Amino acid sequence: MGTNYQRFMHAFNELHNVIAKKVNRDPETNFGELMGVAAKKRDKVIEKYVDEIDFYREFRNLLTHNTINGDEAVAQPSDSLIEQIEMVTEKIKYSKRVKDVFLKRVRTFDVNDPLEKVLDVINHVRYTQFPVFDGDNLVGILSSIGVTKYLAKAMDQDIRSIKNTTVKHILEVEDEQNFYEVIPADKSIFDIEEIFSERIKEGRTTYILLIAKGEKINRKSDLIGIITPWDIPRVVANK
Repeated sequence: MGTNYQRFMHAFNELHNVIAKKVNRDPETNFGELMGVAAKKRDKVIEKYVDEIDFYREFRNLLTHNTINGDEAVAQPSDSLIEQIEMVTEKIKYSKRVKDVFLKRVRTFDVNDPLEKVLDVINHVRYTQFPVFDGDNLVGILSSIGVTKYLAKAMDQDIRSIKNTTVKHILEVEDEQNFYEVIPADKSIFDIEEIFSERIKEGRTTYILLIAKGEKINRKSDLIGIITPWDIPRVVANK
């Protein structure tokens, strides 16, 4: 058998082992069964490359069960094919997590913060949405649109009343508070694009994701990052 035959078989076996580990199965498990488990788990990384992986499997079967004169491979894998299977293996083995790309300090407000503070922050940062806490409890998202809406409704009030406005008052005029969700820091980057795609189909174009150390945000320190629709190109670039 030629050198590339051995290289391909080694690369395929490595892919087999990586997928087995990814779906938490014994490496001795039949490859078809591993792919079935991955499909049930809806593993986004493997889903992305499922057509390529099926081709590798079929080619492996062709090489394994068909020879010329008993010892010569019926076909020789090309260098590019071997490099491709190695690349797919790396993508599955080292698929990026949210924590690898999007961890950063998140600007937040407290419900008792004054409108003046909010306006000052909006004037100095490019963000348009801010998590709001009541002590350590996450209570909603403050948006620049909500601030504008509040000010429009407050035009007939005296200036003193407007100056006494707090974040809590602004939250009361936000159209909805269910345009965000909390995700764990170890969530796959591949899941993020799907979440945004589904929310955009629902008409929630300002949907945001709050990144937590664990599964929930039980205190302010649990919030360690944020992903907005503006970050979608960065999500795609890191898949």
